This record gives sequence, structure tokens and C-alpha cells, in this order.
Amino acid sequence: MNTHRVILLKEIVNQAFNLNVDNRSRKTEYVVARAICYKILKEHSSMTSSFIGRQFNKTHATILHGLEEFPWMVKADHEMEKAYRKILDKWLSRSSEFTDVNPVLLKKDLIKLQEENNLLNLALIEVQEQVTLLSKDNKRCLSLVKKIENTVPETRLKLIEKKIYDIINGFI
Repeated sequence: MNTHRVILLKEIVNQAFNLNVDNRSRKTEYVVARAICYKILKEHSSMTSSFIGRQFNKTHATILHGLEEFPWMVKADHEMEKAYRKILDKWLSRSSEFTDVNPVLLKKDLIKLQEENNLLNLALIEVQEQVTLLSKDNKRCLSLVKKIENTVPETRLKLIEKKIYDIINGFI
């Protein structure tokens, strides 16, 4: 996910400065744009100087040098600080779309979810067995109800229904 954050920052900086920070130019505007990138990535993410360097095809030493020079660059160019703040705000608001993934925690979560899934599958099997038993019981009850309806006179059905209700609910 860090790569996505770097790509997003590059897009924001490229748009703000109307240039391409991946250009290997040593012109001031390119150096300033890259320094802003280095500063934001180093201070507002968990990225190492080596990782940042790889993203810009630079060495970690170049990144460290850019970070060391940043305060002096800002003192010399007040517009740079405004650009830095504007770019930082924009990046922070949009980079939250990307979440860092810890592989160890992700694996633990996956194992936990697999265990929960297994338990749910077992519970589902139990419910299906209960449904099958209830379905068989329901068929027997319906058969019994039909026999009662066919053999008992209509006038006595209410009385039998009340007696069966009392038996089922433990009143008798």
C-alpha cells in the first residue's frame, strides 16, 4: 500500500509544480518538488529512506541529504513552505484511502476467520439436521391431523383441538 501512497504524492506534486518528479533533472524546481516528497513521506508515513529512495530511483543518502537541506530550502524560499503545506494537506486527505497491511496480523485474522467459518459450517449442519427432523415430525403431525379431521365429527374438533393444545403446553 505504501507504493500507492507514493504514486498519489507524486501525482499531487507533479500537478502542483507542473513537472514530473521522476525526471532526473537537477533544476531547482525539480529538486524542491522531490524534497517536498521526501519530507512528507519520511515524516508522515512509516517509510524508510531506502524505500523512499527506490521509489524515486535514488539512494538513501540522497533522500537523507534532501531531508537535511529541507529546512534551509524553506528559509530561502517562502513559497516552498506554502507549496509544502498545500501538498501535505491534499496528500493527507487522500492518502487515508490506503491502509497499511501488516502481513503477520493479516495471517492471524485469516486463521481466526477460517476457524469461525468452520464453526459456522458445523452449526449449519446441525441446523440442517434439525430442519430435516422437524420436517419429518411435521409430516407425521399433518398425517395425524388429517386422520382426526376425517374420523372425528365436526362438532367435536374444537374440543379435541383444546385437549391437544393443553397436552402440548403441559396443562394436563
